[in-house]
Amino acid sequence: MDNWLTKDHLIHLPKLFEYLGFGLLRSEDTYLLFKKYDEHYIVIKTEKGYFYYTVQRPQEKFSASELITVHVSKMEGSGEDFIWDKVYNYYNKVLETKSLLRANYSEETLKVVQKDFNHFLSYQSPLEETSGNLYFDLENDIPFSGRVFLSDEGAPLFPLFNLQNEICGYFQDISKEVVPYRESAIGHSLWYSNIPKKIEGLFLFNNPKEALAFHKKFQLENVVYMALGAINSQTTDILFQIQRLTKVDKLFLSFTGNKKIEGYLHDLHFISYTSDSDFNLILTDRDMLLRFPMENEKSFSRFYDHTRRYNKELTKSFLKFNKIIDQNRLNKYSILVSKDNEDIKVRLPIESNAIKLLVWSYYKNYLNKTIDILKPKSDNWYTEWVNTQNQINEGKEVPLKEYRIAL
Repeated sequence: MDNWLTKDHLIHLPKLFEYLGFGLLRSEDTYLLFKKYDEHYIVIKTEKGYFYYTVQRPQEKFSASELITVHVSKMEGSGEDFIWDKVYNYYNKVLETKSLLRANYSEETLKVVQKDFNHFLSYQSPLEETSGNLYFDLENDIPFSGRVFLSDEGAPLFPLFNLQNEICGYFQDISKEVVPYRESAIGHSLWYSNIPKKIEGLFLFNNPKEALAFHKKFQLENVVYMALGAINSQTTDILFQIQRLTKVDKLFLSFTGNKKIEGYLHDLHFISYTSDSDFNLILTDRDMLLRFPMENEKSFSRFYDHTRRYNKELTKSFLKFNKIIDQNRLNKYSILVSKDNEDIKVRLPIESNAIKLLVWSYYKNYLNKTIDILKPKSDNWYTEWVNTQNQINEGKEVPLKEYRIAL
């Protein structure tokens, strides 16, 4: 037992990755990129031997024994085997396999790097600016200076940061859409602009290009712009940690998409992850099921009245084309609200007007003390910026509050 997992330096880590079924996606001078299922791993060589890291946590480096431990933890063993029995046996099996030992390879082509190596930093090149476009003169624009780079393919890159503030990927603007770049850990990170000395607001978007277009239009000072890689528990944890550190009470939410309905769907999805809303959302193939605390009777009465009026107008619209009410068809596209003890249950059709009404009413009656929701007049902020380029001072003429959805 004195030799318990102390011979990692003897193991050829790249060969071990291959032996365990990982595919080699890319081989560079300073690192190797492996993939198995949806997970990406980077292998490097340092003065102390081989190490690897996952793309979502570049700051954490591991050696061969950790990879073996992760592997055997998913293996079935005998009924009496604990994980350490399986690790011990598999580790010794690796050490007895000559093709997995460094001594059997005379030349190792990887260059030696420092242990704090992060391959994502090698993707950064200075942004080339084109006069008149969205990315013009960003180095002199304080919130975005050093927050946008250029990929090898010539597209703008926005660095994504994990909970430990390490770069773990990028958003890439490919003109028609903003997408994850290569093996970026999009589900574990967010992008944010430079942080001013005095912070007066946090503004959240679905991608940094939207944040940049919004900034170009309004030129706000003393704010932080942010964009989530994906809406899930990991990214929202980072967001709310930033909110706690900055001590900003209110979050400005401005999700958008190619169509307005996309932004409202993002709103509902995000609200379901806010820590203090207890807002539950289940998406089915035909509708959404929502559940949240009723809180006070006044809020519920207003919320219920909004949905009742919506359903009434929906019925009137139906009667323009039909003399007889088809209740089943109407129910399918109505907002159905009921009480369940101290909770409100909502069946929401996947239809743009219904979703917009629900977001507006929930925000107005339950959220407006902690969140403001802003929406552009166009489908998204980039389109809004493009449409107003020939309108002098358009952003200054229309106050920001006019873009709130529930005045």
